[in-house]
Amino acid sequence: MIRLKKILLELSESEINRCLLKIKNKEFRYIGGGDNGRVYEIDGEDKVFKITKERDEFEVAKRLVNRYSEFTTFIPVYYVNDTDMYIMANASPISTNIRRIIDEFMQEFSEFARAEGGEVSIFDFIEQTDSINSILDNFLNALKQDVEKLNIPEFDLDLDFRSDNVMNWNGNLVLVDW
Repeated sequence: MIRLKKILLELSESEINRCLLKIKNKEFRYIGGGDNGRVYEIDGEDKVFKITKERDEFEVAKRLVNRYSEFTTFIPVYYVNDTDMYIMANASPISTNIRRIIDEFMQEFSEFARAEGGEVSIFDFIEQTDSINSILDNFLNALKQDVEKLNIPEFDLDLDFRSDNVMNWNGNLVLVDW
């Protein structure tokens, strides 16, 4: 039996087709990007789409499609095409306080990684320190579980965790780029 919550988090085929038509008709605007991709907000929708050149990132998005109830620390992904584009929920920026907390955590993690020789994940670090903000600690522990469920070899080492990639969706922290 399909749960109502799961249905509410998925897009119907007509909603996906409406978004795809808007993308085809260039009814979107650029909102951000980085080294490997660009993100666009779809006009009149609470959805964005990303075009990425990063094959591994795209493969993760394919595994996340319509599985937000299973992977709650990642932004919901609703559609993935065959090559380089996916549609996901639109998230809001995190507060400056949470951004600062993540940046400080990442600075401490970088020092830890240098001392350990580099081949460590943020999850190795959270097991070694007690000085993590409780909000961030809860998020990172949930993220660790989600990363393990994805079952992608060494994904924990490749995860692009930083304040620019964490946003707020429905009152929760989510990773929007990985």
